[in-house]
Amino acid sequence: MKMSRSFLHACLSAGIIGCAVVPVAFPAYGAGPKGTVYQFTVPKQGSMYADPTYYCWLPESVNTFRCIIVHQHGCTREGDARMMTDDVQWTTLAKKWHSVFIAPSLITGAPGTGSTNCGNWNNISNGSGATFLNALDTLARRAGHPEIKSVPWALWGHSGGSMWIMSMTGKYPQRVAVAVAEACGTDISNVPAALRVPMLHHNGRKDMCYNDAYFGNGRKNRALWAHAINPNPMWVNGPSPASSGWDTTVYGHAPHDLRMIAIPWIDICLASRLPDQAGDSVLHDMDTTNAWLGDTATRAIASAATFNGNKLTACWFPNQYFARKWAEYMAKGTLNDSTPPPAPHNLTGIYANKQVTLKWDADADLETGIKTFIIYRNGSAFTTLQYTTTTLFTSARGFQRWDDGDQPNPSPAPNMTFTDANVTDTGTYVYQIASVNWSDFAGIKSAALTLKRGLVTDAKAFPVYQAAPSPPSISLCVNIMGSGSIALSPGLVDIYDMRGCLLKTAEVRSGGRIILRSILGTAKENVVVVRNRAR
Repeated sequence: MKMSRSFLHACLSAGIIGCAVVPVAFPAYGAGPKGTVYQFTVPKQGSMYADPTYYCWLPESVNTFRCIIVHQHGCTREGDARMMTDDVQWTTLAKKWHSVFIAPSLITGAPGTGSTNCGNWNNISNGSGATFLNALDTLARRAGHPEIKSVPWALWGHSGGSMWIMSMTGKYPQRVAVAVAEACGTDISNVPAALRVPMLHHNGRKDMCYNDAYFGNGRKNRALWAHAINPNPMWVNGPSPASSGWDTTVYGHAPHDLRMIAIPWIDICLASRLPDQAGDSVLHDMDTTNAWLGDTATRAIASAATFNGNKLTACWFPNQYFARKWAEYMAKGTLNDSTPPPAPHNLTGIYANKQVTLKWDADADLETGIKTFIIYRNGSAFTTLQYTTTTLFTSARGFQRWDDGDQPNPSPAPNMTFTDANVTDTGTYVYQIASVNWSDFAGIKSAALTLKRGLVTDAKAFPVYQAAPSPPSISLCVNIMGSGSIALSPGLVDIYDMRGCLLKTAEVRSGGRIILRSILGTAKENVVVVRNRAR
C-alpha cells in the first residue's frame, strides 16, 4: 500500500495517534519533478547548539548521481529549510543534472535565549562543515547510493549561508563545481584553487553586508568570479520596511529574483565542470575559451579578448549568453526569458458524470519557473488557470513564485489538475496543456489526450481507487514523532516520513514491538508508521 500525502497530513495536523483507514493511493501526479525526500538529523559538532536537520530531494529514476546541489539559508530570514524541496524550479535543475538537492536547516537558538544564532554555524570550523560531510554519509547509506559521498558540489548561500558556502569552497575547492554567494561571504581570495571555482557574488541595492570587496580581491588574482547587484528595493507589495521593523539600509538583502541569474550560472558551469562519467569526483577545469568580461559601473560587456576596461576589476563570465543576462539583470533586477518552458508530460484523464478531470506533470522553466498553464481543447485555447499566490515584492499571481528569501510560495505548489465540467457523453474532445513561464512566454503543447463518447484515449487513464467493503487487514496510522519504539500486532509495516515518502517496509514479529533505530539508523527522524498488511 502507498499512502496519500493529504491523508498523512490530516493525521498529523489532527494529532491522531491511531486511525483506522481504508487503503488509499499515493498521488501519482503532483507539482514539479518527481522525487523522494529524505529528512534526518545528524549529531551536532563543535560549538553548534543543536543537531542540524537535512532535507534531501532525490530525483526518481537516477541510477548514479553526478552532483550535490546545496541551497543554504541565511541566519534569520528563511526559517525552516524543508520548503525548498517543494520548489519546482530548483528540483528541475537537480533533475536535469541527476543531482541530489539538499536544503540544510542550521538555524538553532542559543539555550535559554529563545532566539536564533548564526555565529555558531556560519563558520564551518565550529562544526557545520563536519556535519555536512556526515549528512552526505548518512544520505548515501539511506538512499543506497555510495557515490553521494564523493560527487562534486554546487553551492548556493544567502547571508550567513554565503559565509558558509564560501568557507566550504575555500576548504574544499576541489569538490566545488560552482557557487553563488548572496551577501556577506568571506574572503577566500588567498586560496589559489578556490579562484578556479566559478562564483557569482550578489548583493541588493543597499545591502547591509556587501561582499563586493571579496569579489574584488579575487578578481585581482584572476578569479573566475562575477558580481551582480539587484537595483530594486526588497518590498514592492505589502507593508513598508519601516512598518515591519526593517531599516531601509536592509533593502535588497533578501535575494528576490536572484535565482533568475543564479540558476543559469549554475547550469552553464555544471555543463563545463562535471565529470563525464556519472559518479566520478574529479572536476574538469572551467572552459574559458568563450569568456566575456563586464564593467560593474557601466555595465559594458565584451569578449575577454576585446574588453577595453580594467580586466582585473571586471566581472568574469563563462560566455556571451550569460554576459547579456548579467547586463539586463544589473539594469532591471530581473530578467525576461524568451525561451519556451518545456512541454508538460504524462497527461492523463478520467471521465465521469459529464466532466473530465485532467492531471499532468511538468518541469519548470529553469530561468523563470512556472506562472500558469494554458488548457487547449480541440486545438484552441480553452482557459488559462488562475492562481492566487503573490509575494511581498510583486503583485503578479501564479502557480509558484519565490518569496524574499528565495523560498517557494506556495509550498508545496498546487497539484497540476483541471476539471472540464462542460462535456457531453456523445462529444469528442482533444486536450493539450502548455506551461507559461514568469515572462509570460508559453511553451509547446503536451501530447494530446482524447475524450470520445466518454472514453479516454491516447493516454493511460489514472486508476480510480475504491475502498474494499471488507479490507483484509486493519490500516493503522501512527504518528510516533521520534519515539524509540512502538507496539504493533505482528505483520508487515510500511514506514513513511512526515512528507509521505516511504522509508522502509519491515516485519513485526511475535514480540509485537518494532525498534525504530534498527530500521532508520541512529539519526533521529519524525516518521509515520502504517500497518496495512496481514501476515
